[in-house]
Amino acid sequence: MFLHNKPGRTLATVYLEDIAEKLEEASDLWEQYLNVVTGEFEYLPDGEYVEPDKELAERIDASDDYLRLPNQYDIHEYHIMESFAESVRDSSKSNRLFRALRGRKPYRHFKDEIIYLNLDQAYYTFRSCAFMEIAREWCENYDLPYQLRSEKTSCGHADTEAPQ
Repeated sequence: MFLHNKPGRTLATVYLEDIAEKLEEASDLWEQYLNVVTGEFEYLPDGEYVEPDKELAERIDASDDYLRLPNQYDIHEYHIMESFAESVRDSSKSNRLFRALRGRKPYRHFKDEIIYLNLDQAYYTFRSCAFMEIAREWCENYDLPYQLRSEKTSCGHADTEAPQ
């Protein structure tokens, strides 16, 4: 989906790390928006626990300077956990992770298993890289200029083997 840029409007260049960080904060209790001109993030609560800022809501609705960031339903963290389990080279560990995902309370059991299997650091690195990829795809989907804050932010080769 192309973000139509108005004449005279300059889009802010955003850092993928910032968007990925906001994706990690995603919740069903609020929506997050990026102002594509200023590069600032805004939050709108759902109104269940915190009253929404009506002025901000109206400003967001009336302007095409705001894009809603993906929320937890768009992100599908369950799929990230499945992908991680697939990437684990040790088949017995991979099978344990898949069993945790197939049972009751899959999120809780998966997180217990990654700790037990000493894969928690590898998982959280993998998860951060997945959020970076979602952020990159989101920016490209809207033709939003982006860059990496640091060249050290490398996600291409996360090792999913537990340290020996």
